[in-house]
Amino acid sequence: MTKLEKITIRSAVLDDLLTMIKVMDDVLESPSTEDDIQQISDRWLPRFVKDSRFYYYVVENENMNMIGWCCGRETLECTRTVNDQIYDCEIGQIFILQQYQHRGIGRELWKIVWNSVLERFHPRNFLVWALDKESTHQFYRSLGGILAGTKKTDDTILTAYIWNDRKPYDTTNFVIFI
Repeated sequence: MTKLEKITIRSAVLDDLLTMIKVMDDVLESPSTEDDIQQISDRWLPRFVKDSRFYYYVVENENMNMIGWCCGRETLECTRTVNDQIYDCEIGQIFILQQYQHRGIGRELWKIVWNSVLERFHPRNFLVWALDKESTHQFYRSLGGILAGTKKTDDTILTAYIWNDRKPYDTTNFVIFI
């Protein structure tokens, strides 16, 4: 019999920032240097102020350890165009630790961020730039994303998924949502 684990999804706070960077590094299997961590922290710090245009949510297990996080926002200038089409809003990042993937946690996190972005910004359309990996393709296709293009940044290939249907999700399947 599988033990059910209590999972909590909540809005991120500034104190979560360093752990979020660590989770990102773990998922990407690419540890940040101290300088990298400082640069990321400096860049993201303003995003945690009241009335920020960024929505960060974190996922914690029953031991209150962060196991994932996600960010939704209006598109940034550098990411808003795919094949000459301009997109209004995006999920900038979504990270779930490997041992917690394929349990529906990412889907529930997506629903919460999606609904927050829809409610605040009322976008005409929606975009995600994601790593060009089969598991990533499967995840975004399962959420209704349509493959729209690719681009290369540094040594990484990113794939664009788009949504023109902006229906909010009715509910979350998780019992715990804070």
